[in-house]
Amino acid sequence: MKRGYYVLIGGAALFAIGIALTVVWALPVAQQLQKDTTILQQVSLAAAKSASAEFQVADPERMLSVVVSARNSAPMTAVLVGPDGSEVLRKEFSETLAEGTVPTQAGSYRLTVTNNGSTDTTVDVVLGYIPGVGQDNNVNVEMFRGVIIGAGMIIAGIMVMIGGVIVVVLDRRKKQ
Repeated sequence: MKRGYYVLIGGAALFAIGIALTVVWALPVAQQLQKDTTILQQVSLAAAKSASAEFQVADPERMLSVVVSARNSAPMTAVLVGPDGSEVLRKEFSETLAEGTVPTQAGSYRLTVTNNGSTDTTVDVVLGYIPGVGQDNNVNVEMFRGVIIGAGMIIAGIMVMIGGVIVVVLDRRKKQ
């Protein structure tokens, strides 16, 4: 077997190991995200209308994350209300909001997103405990280490396979 084929096989092995590593590390993170958050996807918001999401806070010591993403730049307001009816967070934004707050007490928290604009929009909302986000919105990179290493291996595998193709083509040209 020619050296180019060995390089191609090595690149394919790196690529496959990278995919496996990424999947093995990403699945638990995705399962935790699904378990610890309330997610609303593609909710249509007409002008001057609102949408709400609720989340049950069990541990008031953990950072509660609020993420809202809109399809256009309509002005919006996000209000997070605690179990006692007090406002925990109020933010005006357009397109994207990513905030964190430490809940004051355990109980049911309600996030209401209101479209203050004159055009309709569609929003995606995540409310809850986002894996890897700690106090003061610091991201715990260690939690995503396997995903990052796996992605690096995928990229390296692709680069090695490209190199293998180049070696195969050059070897064939030398033969002729």
